[in-house]
Amino acid sequence: MAQMNEAMKKDKSQTNILPLTELGLVQMTRKRIRRNLTRTLCEPCFYCNGDGHLLSGKSICHKIYRDLVSEAADIMGNKFTVKVHPEIAQLLHGREKHLISSLEKQFSKPIVIYPEPNYHIEEYHIFESLIK
Repeated sequence: MAQMNEAMKKDKSQTNILPLTELGLVQMTRKRIRRNLTRTLCEPCFYCNGDGHLLSGKSICHKIYRDLVSEAADIMGNKFTVKVHPEIAQLLHGREKHLISSLEKQFSKPIVIYPEPNYHIEEYHIFESLIK
């Protein structure tokens, strides 16, 4: 048991080692030190004053990116239009601009982001169109 205790001192999380069971098994508990996935990907809902969770702006931008990649093969138009909530549009024109830029290079098609004030923060729509 002493060797087990010594080995667990290197572990970052708080560990509690219990005595051996009747079957000779070691029981131990570890304290979780990472944030859970909901806290990592979501933020408190401002619609309901924090009672629920919304995807974070960054998570929504990456979801739009993945949807554009999956829909690109099926879209025949030569331009993408994405309608999003104004906060998401601001992110896609700012901190997350690299996502849109990389897709424009990859598809050789422009991607236009339109803020839509009436949209829910997680709502977005992707359209194809032909440039004349």
